Amino acid sequence: MYHISDFKKLERCPKQYWLSKRVEKEFVPYITYNEDIIALSIELLMIQNVFTGQPNDPKELAIEAFKYKKNLVNARFSYEDLRVKVPILLQEEECVQVYFPFVNCYPKESEAQMMADTLSVLEKCDIKVDEVYAIHLNADYIREETLDVRKLLVVNDHLFNSKNHPHGCIKDLIAEYTRDLLPLLEALRKLDIQEKIETKRTAVCTRGGKCAYYEQCFPETLPSNSIMHLVQSSHKLEMFEEGRTRLQDADVDRIEGTRFQFAQIMADRNNGLFIDKGAIRIWMKEHIHYPISYLDFEWETLAYPPYKGMKPFDVLTFQYSLHIEKENGDLEQRGFIGEKDCREDFIRHLINDLPQEGSILVYNMEGAEKLRLIQLAKQFPQYKDELQQIWERMVDLSLPFSSGNIYDLRMEGMYSLKKLVPIFSDYTYESLSVSHGMEAVQCWREYETSQKERKEELYQALYEYCAMDTYAEYIIYHALKDLVK
Repeated sequence: MYHISDFKKLERCPKQYWLSKRVEKEFVPYITYNEDIIALSIELLMIQNVFTGQPNDPKELAIEAFKYKKNLVNARFSYEDLRVKVPILLQEEECVQVYFPFVNCYPKESEAQMMADTLSVLEKCDIKVDEVYAIHLNADYIREETLDVRKLLVVNDHLFNSKNHPHGCIKDLIAEYTRDLLPLLEALRKLDIQEKIETKRTAVCTRGGKCAYYEQCFPETLPSNSIMHLVQSSHKLEMFEEGRTRLQDADVDRIEGTRFQFAQIMADRNNGLFIDKGAIRIWMKEHIHYPISYLDFEWETLAYPPYKGMKPFDVLTFQYSLHIEKENGDLEQRGFIGEKDCREDFIRHLINDLPQEGSILVYNMEGAEKLRLIQLAKQFPQYKDELQQIWERMVDLSLPFSSGNIYDLRMEGMYSLKKLVPIFSDYTYESLSVSHGMEAVQCWREYETSQKERKEELYQALYEYCAMDTYAEYIIYHALKDLVK
């Protein structure tokens, strides 16, 4: 059986669909869905007389339930070899309503395609839908002691544009997006019997991040000076196919001309390294003062606010690592790992552990650690002044790299800590039992519910990983100091 998600893969790239049926990929969610949106929607709509569908239901079962005037939840309907799951279908007198719940705050107009395809299948099953609604999370909801489903969820007859503004009416969008499903099903069937699919590199391969199957399509290792590493370039594939394979071969009339691109091209022309020593010296002189605190946080993102004062998709910061470097070169490490609602403990430990003066070096702080502190200050206003003093002393260690003041070809268009550490030292993350952020989140999820012996193992793994991040900041800062001498 096919599903609507197969249409999305097909339309993005036929080979993505073809590979998805042959190469299993582990999916680790970035967000914890700590409630059930269907159960919450049932509570909101006060639904009774319910038929609840199951994954292996025969196609006739939901149709029979509909005939008996039952309200349907997660019911499965089929047309040809396409199977859809209708989240909530209600029958009120002569009116049939369908509700599509979304675990986000602003379901986009593009979701209308999925809605239209689902309703097309219902129509093929002789079910005429009169009204269609979206149920989604309320971005402004702030939890009190208990979760209030009537304030948490919003029922809408419209979807949102890219700027999160209410825009398209759902019924109008569905009419616009309704299409013949048979050609799509036929295309999927033809792909399924093919033994091989031609690989073609296009902009879609990396749009919105690399495709999950990128390595299967392009297993070759590109040289570090490949033009394919040129960041924010809309023409690099075109130039690559013309034979302009090196960064230094880039056509200046077809590059965006960013500072980072300039640094990349100059590094290729200059034996692998470009550095603006003067700019980095000025940055260090103006912003770095002893004692230097190297700081890093780990956090969990929760779709539904689990504790008082939290909003949908707020994060729970559960860990920090801190290395403190004194002017004489001494280096001290401190840290914190909390459990459950550890927000206030986190704040108190952080305020107590950080020196009262000096610079606080954080890597890529604007989109991460600084935001976490601002959020905590809103949730716990009694600590606002102390937290504000911390984020105002923060200095973003990623700036020399993101601004293009330094570029080493071995960076290959990236400047994460994990990419930089093996370039500027003999250290790597590979030897750690936890080697990247999502592993740390998974580790903490297990840590909260583990027994003593396993809990100690997980604690050590989390401690070592986060400590490596702050030690990596120490390595990078001193590498910069050495380079500008």
